[in-house]
Amino acid sequence: MSTSTAALSAEWQVLLAVPTVTVGSLARADVPIEPGVYLWRRDGEVRYIGAASSLRRRVWAKLLGRGVSLGASSLRRNVCELLHGIPTTVTGGKSRQKVTPAQAAAIRDWLNGCTIAWTVCSSAADAAALEGRLLDEYRPPLNRK
Repeated sequence: MSTSTAALSAEWQVLLAVPTVTVGSLARADVPIEPGVYLWRRDGEVRYIGAASSLRRRVWAKLLGRGVSLGASSLRRNVCELLHGIPTTVTGGKSRQKVTPAQAAAIRDWLNGCTIAWTVCSSAADAAALEGRLLDEYRPPLNRK
């Protein structure tokens, strides 16, 4: 499903209209500390949507992390599978396999080539509810059921 489809709900339309920032040029201070919903795009297409109790902590520490453990980020695990063919069950399970530094760098480079947009919500519960409604309507390819 293309995110330009006119049939998308008003909530999707609002989120899609939020200005985007290139992830590679994003500064920590650019990301709000409040709860919210974030949207990752690559090549103009929505690839992932998530919710956070603190957008800054989630985006900066978990999604743009430099570590070789992917356990804290389903987005990074899914990008790893996309780029390296390593199943998310291997990098996210109880006996998580860490990736090599070169693989982690490739994941980070892929993410840095994306754009991100977010909307601030009044609470973490509101962010989670909005994320749920959006995912019920449209499941981007890097979001798994």
